[in-house]
Amino acid sequence: MILSTISTQAVNAQNGPPQYVRDAVAAVENMLQSEGDAPIEAFVRTAMTPDAASDQSDLMNRLRAIRDAVRGLQDDLSVEAEPDGVRLILSSDETEKQIKVALGPDGISDLYLMEDAPERLVLTRDNLSETFDQLAAEGMAGVVYVRLGGEVVLQRAFGLANPESKTPNTLDTIFGTGSRPIDYTVAAVYLLDQKGQIHLDDPIDRYFDNVPPDKRSMTIRHLMTGQSGLPDFFHTATDWDPDLAWIDRKTAEQRILSQALLFAPGAGHKHSHGAFVLLAALVERVSGKSYYDFIRENFLDPAGMNRTGEYGEMRGLALDDFAAGSGPQIVGLPNIPPNWGPTSWLIKGSGGMYATLGDLMKFYTFIRSGAVLDAQHRIAFSRPVVNVDGSDRGFELFSAYDPSGDQIYLFLNAPGDRSRLRGLFRALESLVGSGDN
Repeated sequence: MILSTISTQAVNAQNGPPQYVRDAVAAVENMLQSEGDAPIEAFVRTAMTPDAASDQSDLMNRLRAIRDAVRGLQDDLSVEAEPDGVRLILSSDETEKQIKVALGPDGISDLYLMEDAPERLVLTRDNLSETFDQLAAEGMAGVVYVRLGGEVVLQRAFGLANPESKTPNTLDTIFGTGSRPIDYTVAAVYLLDQKGQIHLDDPIDRYFDNVPPDKRSMTIRHLMTGQSGLPDFFHTATDWDPDLAWIDRKTAEQRILSQALLFAPGAGHKHSHGAFVLLAALVERVSGKSYYDFIRENFLDPAGMNRTGEYGEMRGLALDDFAAGSGPQIVGLPNIPPNWGPTSWLIKGSGGMYATLGDLMKFYTFIRSGAVLDAQHRIAFSRPVVNVDGSDRGFELFSAYDPSGDQIYLFLNAPGDRSRLRGLFRALESLVGSGDN
């Protein structure tokens, strides 16, 4: 979930709010009391979600302005619950400023002075079409699918897949899918468990060599559930790009296993892309096949996902079949996944792929159908869920699912203003399970 409801009772309870809320408030306080850019950069890196930090220049300017606006007010601070985070109230005898902090267990997704808060977007089945007309007129581009109560109420492409060639988006246009391959990795691990080739509570040193003492209690389940203690990423200063720089599996394993843990395995919760890279390596070690071959053979091909692939491969498709990402990072002309080089083990199993709306829907239909995973192992895919994925190369993917029959997908190659985009995600999320059907 990208948002998490925090009740006023939880904030004011004797035992206090959840630990991630306390950590977020403490991180904001430390940032507001700091000087210079280095503490802000550290705050963005350690306390905010990757999606929030995707436009770093704009975010840095906004955080500087917030810090300047509340300077001298930090000594008197109170916290109030909000539906998707908390409100910080800073005051003196003469002045009061309020800061909205939108957050969930994975970090802070937005931060702004309340007087600068964007107008809240409210979506209903009646205004969906006109809203996307307006978003397209503002320059947003992609494809959207909304099903409420089992009825498809919106399915359309909008904007340009490639402004240079004037190619429009269609429902078959291919987009970068950010970290969505995590779900392919989860399915692969569940399949190996179902076959009895692994057990989720096995320690990882049963499958990996030279596991350091601090990680010998780490299990496969810890890796899958954010309880590993591993940091989110493991690129180094020598990598020319944190996603695209090539490293092999051996190097990835060594880097991940040598990282200092954020907490002892099982003693906390923090999302880690590196954990899913290690799971992709596990799939290879156990199956004897490459990660990509394993997921193609067991999921992608049986589901009919013919327009899904890894970075660096065309799969017989044409350049105009792909949407070009709007940046800020431009790699290749056009800026499409086949031009980004082979998928590095920096992100294998947690990213590095592309797909269409139709293909991604086929994956979830296949996984939930019982055709490959039994009832025990597909239950994780049958729960209500909201996911957001993206990349610096200008792609965003939002999806939401509720077993009641609500399902939403939004693929974007020109996301536009970040605050507007986050408001759109929240408005779409509010439709799921809301009864507006």
